[in-house]
Amino acid sequence: MTAIDTSTPSRLTSSQMRAIVAACIGNFLEWYEFVLYGYFAAVFATLFFPQEDPAVAMLTTFLVFGISFIIRPLGGLLFGVVGDKLGRKTALSAIIIMISVATALMGLVPPYASIGVLAPILIFLLRLVQGISAGGEWMGAVTYIIETAPAGKRAWYGSFQTITIVLGMFVAAVTSLIITSSMTTESLHAWGWRIPFLVALPLGMIGLYMRLKLADPQEFTEARAEEARTERSKRSPLARVLREHWRSVILVAGLVASPTMCTYVLLVWGPTFFNGYLGFEDSAARMIGLISMLVLTILVLSFAKACDRLGRRPFILLGAVLVLVGTPIGFVLLHTGNLILAIVGIGLILVGDAMMLAAQPALFAELFPTAQRYSGLAVGYNLGVVLFGGLGPLFAQALVTTTGSSWSPSWYLMFGALVSLIAALFTPETRNAELRTGAIRVTAG
Repeated sequence: MTAIDTSTPSRLTSSQMRAIVAACIGNFLEWYEFVLYGYFAAVFATLFFPQEDPAVAMLTTFLVFGISFIIRPLGGLLFGVVGDKLGRKTALSAIIIMISVATALMGLVPPYASIGVLAPILIFLLRLVQGISAGGEWMGAVTYIIETAPAGKRAWYGSFQTITIVLGMFVAAVTSLIITSSMTTESLHAWGWRIPFLVALPLGMIGLYMRLKLADPQEFTEARAEEARTERSKRSPLARVLREHWRSVILVAGLVASPTMCTYVLLVWGPTFFNGYLGFEDSAARMIGLISMLVLTILVLSFAKACDRLGRRPFILLGAVLVLVGTPIGFVLLHTGNLILAIVGIGLILVGDAMMLAAQPALFAELFPTAQRYSGLAVGYNLGVVLFGGLGPLFAQALVTTTGSSWSPSWYLMFGALVSLIAALFTPETRNAELRTGAIRVTAG
């Protein structure tokens, strides 16, 4: 059994706390900008992907959304190496400016009616840039926060990264709701939808300023100094991850499946589904999503505290089981057409989702040694997102379109829960792991 890590003090200094807050604010801005596209899907389908069949237009829109996830591993590989070689601060600073510029440029692209096929091509290319940026953000923020947090509170502080993603999505959803409900369709399509995209640039500058003031965690600087004194420092962090830590990569990819499916299917694609296929008014559909995000935030924080006391493994196991069992019940309540019951139904699924999300940042970081943590997380997390959750809206939309069944997304969510449950069964407890070596030690030289 691994000894408890004592490399960090039991309490944060004021400068460490400011650093974690800065990392989380940057993370919030990153995900606000990344998911805006999903919440304005109907607008993009009309302006940039016109089709005779609205369902095909929406499917094309979410295809572009999904492709930005396919490119994420490239961003993960790039920023993983940068983060492990040049430092966490360097990678995180480059990431925030990249996505902010791409998001703002999306707000400047003329519609299909003005420049023809060039319009969807430009949107596609800018989504690729967003995807490359997002490919390095999650693991960069997690790595920074966990390496800064006290050993006994890693899950608690790690949960800040998770909830800032949800809050970023929440603000993006609220923004889209305010804009779409306060404008005529003509004004919305002419210029209104562009506002939140253009605002991304000044917000990104704020995030960049905060990240440039960060210092790399002491855990990372000490580990890098140790590596520099060995022959291993000459090897690429990515090569060492694939050679020495492939098991952790596979575990992370499997554990990612269910939470990302729940997040992107229920919270990003969900309002489109509730409105278009379950008969909820647009305002009601968006309200379901917004309330669900707030519920998820509260649940993640609550479970994270318990996760530091009880360990990571019970939460990823029970969480996957609850999503597997709760999804069919939740969809029964969704199909009643009653707003309150629909919220309860989503809430049932999100309980299990929150349990897994509460454990993930700390658990994933603890699976890898400090010198290869950023690269390891980049490969494992992005692999899982590409194979499962990131393409969730596309797969869910395709399932509903091809089967004609509004129950079909539940099958997809249950499949993801099963994948994560299998991965959880093979995952060791990491609560007492030493960050420097990681929970799964290797003997490779």
